[in-house]
Amino acid sequence: MNTFFLAANLANYAAEFLLFLAASVAAWRWGGPAARAGALVNLAAWLLTTPANFLPIGETQQMYLVCALDLLAAAGFLFVAARYNSLWIATAVLAEGVQTCVDVVYVGEGSSLDRIHHFLVGATDSAFTWAIQIAILGAALADRRRLASGASVRV
Repeated sequence: MNTFFLAANLANYAAEFLLFLAASVAAWRWGGPAARAGALVNLAAWLLTTPANFLPIGETQQMYLVCALDLLAAAGFLFVAARYNSLWIATAVLAEGVQTCVDVVYVGEGSSLDRIHHFLVGATDSAFTWAIQIAILGAALADRRRLASGASVRV
């Protein structure tokens, strides 16, 4: 059973990373300022939270750090959404906010070591990570469609 969870986690991380790359490339290739800024916030969040998961500190302290970094990412997405008036990036704000709430509730419960509890929190976390990537990809594709039709992209 542990091998199954390890394989599922590795496959999920690989798929998340591929979607992250696709969203980032699309934002830089076709996106306007909102998509590019959202991709930068997303890149900063990934570069900060990924090493935080491997720090040699206690699980609770690690979750506090991840929650703080998630809040910073949500604030970054909120700034971008408000600055460029982008509904797609506003979706990323909402997804990051829910993801942060799930992490806070997880820490608040004292980090139960129940296997199904870890699985549900991980699945929820992954679903909202996917939602953030899809929102950035959507922002880039919406900007591409807007530019193709001759309309100006919000600056």
